[in-house]
Amino acid sequence: MTIAVIRREARAIAAALTFMTRLPLGRLAAHDAADLPLSATYFPLAGMAVALVGAFVFALSTRIWPSAIAVLLSLAAMISATGAFHEDALADALDGFGGGGTRDRILEIMKDSRVGSYALVGVVLVLALKFTALLEISRAGTGTIARTLIAGHVLGRWSSLPLIARLPYVRTSGEGSRASAGRPFNGGITPMRLAAGTAISALSVVAALGTSGPAIVALAATLAVTGLAARYFSRRIGGITGDALGAANQVVEMTVYLALAARTL
Repeated sequence: MTIAVIRREARAIAAALTFMTRLPLGRLAAHDAADLPLSATYFPLAGMAVALVGAFVFALSTRIWPSAIAVLLSLAAMISATGAFHEDALADALDGFGGGGTRDRILEIMKDSRVGSYALVGVVLVLALKFTALLEISRAGTGTIARTLIAGHVLGRWSSLPLIARLPYVRTSGEGSRASAGRPFNGGITPMRLAAGTAISALSVVAALGTSGPAIVALAATLAVTGLAARYFSRRIGGITGDALGAANQVVEMTVYLALAARTL
C-alpha cells in the first residue's frame, strides 16, 4: 500500500467521522468534498466512535445513578454525538412513507422539515424500544452494554453500504443540500469497497460479541432488515434518499438491541 493510498483512506475516514458525527476531531477532520464518496466504506467506524461515547457515559453514570438513568444518559450522549442526524432522517422517512401515497408525494413530504404524527409517534417508539432493550441488557453489566452498543451502531451504519451499492439515488441535484444529503455517496460503494466495509463491520461485531450465538443473531437480524428495507424503498420510491438510509440505520440498530435482549439469548 503506497503513501498516497494511505493518505486517501485516512481522508476518507475523516470525512466519514465528520459527516456522520459531531465529535470535535480538530486537525484529524482534514478532508475535502472529493473524499466523501469513498468515506461511506468507513461509516461503521463512525458508528463505533458513537458507541464508545455511549459506553463511556453509561460507565460513568451507572456509578452514580440506577441503570435506567444511565441508559437514558447514554442514549442522550449518542444522539448529541451525531446531532440527532439519524433520528431526524427517521422522522422524515416515517412522515414521507406513512403519509405519501405516490413516489413524488413521499419525496415531497420527506423534504418538508415539519414533524408530523408518523414521525412523532415512530421516533418515540424507536427510542423507547432502544431504551427498554438496553435497560434489559444492562443487567449483565457495563461491558455487555459496551459490546451491544458497538454491535448496534456498527451494523446500523453498515446497512447504508449495500443500499448505496444496490439502489439508485432518486433525488435530483437541484433539491437543496438538506434534501440531497446522501447524494455525495452515490456510486462510491464499489464491490471492493463494499467488501472492505463489510469486513470492518463483521470483525468489529465478532470482536465485541465473539463468534457464538449473539454475534450470529445480530448479523442475521441486520441482513434481514437491510434486505427488507431495500425491497421496500425500491417498491415505494424506486431507490434511496439520505432519509431512507438514515431510517434503515435506526431500524437496524434497534433490531440488533432487541435481538440481543431476547430471552433466548
